[in-house]
Amino acid sequence: MSNIAFFLAAFGMVFLLLNSIFGEWGLLDLIAQRKEKERLIALNIQLTDENQAIQRKIHRLKHDRRYIENIARRELGVVRDSEVIIEMRPKKKAKKK
Repeated sequence: MSNIAFFLAAFGMVFLLLNSIFGEWGLLDLIAQRKEKERLIALNIQLTDENQAIQRKIHRLKHDRRYIENIARRELGVVRDSEVIIEMRPKKKAKKK
């Protein structure tokens, strides 16, 4: 009878030890959750920075006429009435005979 009690106690202790390491709330799960938390914190910082950059751009688009003009010139090719556009085309190479 004492051998059975010892075996059950040993089995219970081994089960608890393995469960505390490999179980759902065990050590390995805790390590994985910490890594996921670190990844999410880094992602949150990145998204916060991107959001702030977008907010600055929105503010400039609403209030900075020079910024709007620069974008219109660069992306849409807008020119002022007093400006003249001179297009320069590369010279064609002469054919060799």
